[in-house]
Amino acid sequence: MENERSRSRETIGQIITNVARLWRRTANERLDRCGLSHAMAMPLLALWQLGREARQGAVAEQAGLEGPSLVRLIDLLVAEGLVARREDPSDRRAKIVSLTKEGEARMKTINAVLAELRHELVSLIGDEELETASAVLRRIQTELANKLGDG
Repeated sequence: MENERSRSRETIGQIITNVARLWRRTANERLDRCGLSHAMAMPLLALWQLGREARQGAVAEQAGLEGPSLVRLIDLLVAEGLVARREDPSDRRAKIVSLTKEGEARMKTINAVLAELRHELVSLIGDEELETASAVLRRIQTELANKLGDG
């Protein structure tokens, strides 16, 4: 029993890493139908969750991206006509990004594609297992965020 627990402790990080990698690969394949990668969808999803318009810094934080990475993705999304970027009138150093009409339309497709993927995965596990797994992952997420000062 203790050996099994010890092995589980040693492999939990690898399991989380593998699940995240496989999620991104699967999401990339599905989102390809929308003409986007998972990386490009992340700022769109963050904007959607933040109310369709926000400062770039808030989008980066919501999407879990570093500033320079977000800027490159926003550049691509602006070129695609999915996002608009403008100076923040209250602080000209800051930029505000917002979903365009086309970006909002694309988000409906992205949400549907990702909801289908989540449904496929969740249907493989019972409700109790899902609640337990979610609670454990949230605790790990909170603890790691606290260690980094992000919590």
